[in-house]
Amino acid sequence: MISLIVCSYDGYSDCWDPYFKMLVKYFPEAKDFDIILSTNTKDYQFEGLNIRVLKHGNDAPWGKRQKESLKLAKYDIVFPLSEDYFLRSRVNFKMFKHFVDLMKNNEEIDHLRMLRYNVRWKDKPSKFDYLNEINATCKHRFLLIPGLWKKEILNKYLKNYENVFMSEKINGYRSWIRKDGFYVISDEYVSNYGQLYDTWNSGYVFKGKWVPWGIEFLDKENLQIDYSKRGILDDSKMEQTRWASKKAIMKTPITSSKSFLNVIGLFIKSLFVKI
Repeated sequence: MISLIVCSYDGYSDCWDPYFKMLVKYFPEAKDFDIILSTNTKDYQFEGLNIRVLKHGNDAPWGKRQKESLKLAKYDIVFPLSEDYFLRSRVNFKMFKHFVDLMKNNEEIDHLRMLRYNVRWKDKPSKFDYLNEINATCKHRFLLIPGLWKKEILNKYLKNYENVFMSEKINGYRSWIRKDGFYVISDEYVSNYGQLYDTWNSGYVFKGKWVPWGIEFLDKENLQIDYSKRGILDDSKMEQTRWASKKAIMKTPITSSKSFLNVIGLFIKSLFVKI
């Protein structure tokens, strides 16, 4: 049906048990998915799931790891997400399957965002029930939050040399040029059914620490998490952590320059051929 790619690394292995426990509880149909755990060196299995662990070693850049994961994926529709996007309510599998089939049968749907929340992307009603089309040029057009992708499309955006922060930032510009079909569940869908994949929009770990607003839910689920190992995020430091991605980009000026030159080249190419 689809390939579920859990994008992780060894340093977040303490999130694997909680993630897969919530997956089995709230999305039991996922046991039939092609599941790939992308990490560095560790082995892992979870009872009842057939997980293929892809070990990239300690030196592979983030972008290269994601491209290698896509290459291993068995299906044309992939669902990549980080290991701290714990589910918090039951997935409506009937509607999930409906959207997967919709992607398979319609060339214009390249990406389907399964989580809708208050953020500054812009979208408009589409011809598809319960789906809005994300505007061709808007902020946050490319986001690495839970969503379905056509494998060949996502692969075109990923670059071996880019880290996760640069990838999300620069691919917004690439998506303006490429104009692939990006869609998101509509407000009407959320009103009728709730979120398609219900999780906290930034995950339950932020800047390496557990988010304080998620603790009550995690405790209620009896996940037996030892919060002392990575600590809990201080609310007062939340704003300064928003600069983390900008700093990560600034620390790699050569890679950043390479990425922006790639965007310029892509734009020039788009003037002469369809990309």
